[in-house]
Amino acid sequence: ILSGLVGSEMCIRDRAKAWSARDVKAYLNAYASDFVLPAGQSRKDWADERRARIEDKGRISVKIETPQVTVSGNTATVKFRQIYDSDRTKANSRKTLVMTRQGNKWYIKQERSGS
Repeated sequence: ILSGLVGSEMCIRDRAKAWSARDVKAYLNAYASDFVLPAGQSRKDWADERRARIEDKGRISVKIETPQVTVSGNTATVKFRQIYDSDRTKANSRKTLVMTRQGNKWYIKQERSGS
C-alpha cells in the first residue's frame, strides 16, 4: 500500500510540475491509455485541446495541496485541492483522480472536479 500511496501522489505532483512547465508531452504521459474521456471526444481531440490550452498561456502555476490517497490493489483514488494560476485564469478547486497502476507506474484513469 505504501508504494501505491507514494507512487500515485508522485504522479499527480509530476503532472502539476509538467503542467506548470508547460511540458505538454510529460503532462499527457500522466494519463492512462484507457483514460475516461469527456463524452463524445476522441483521445486525439482531447489531447489536442489540452495541448492548445497549455501552450497558449504565457505562465502557468499548478499547486497540489492536502492530497488524500486511498489504495485498493492496482487502483488509487487521490483527492486534493488544486490551485491553478495562469496569466489569464485563477482557480482553486477540489479534484479527484482515479489512478491505475500499470507495471510499476501510476497513471490517471479518471478525473473529476468539485468532489
